Amino acid sequence: MRKLIRLSSAAERLGVKTATLRDWFLKRKHLDFVKAGRAVCVTEDSLERFIDSNMIPHVEGRRA
Repeated sequence: MRKLIRLSSAAERLGVKTATLRDWFLKRKHLDFVKAGRAVCVTEDSLERFIDSNMIPHVEGRRA
């Protein structure tokens, strides 16, 4: 069974506003959403894939 995360929790985890995730939901962007009745959720797998695909790797020896 897939784990579902409410938009408010997913937004907090990503560091964005819930309104941003609602916008992505309406535009069908970036994440896999699940609508159950009035509730909109994000799958845990989709959230993890999004985080992994947007990770910027650390580069050794670079100065700020």
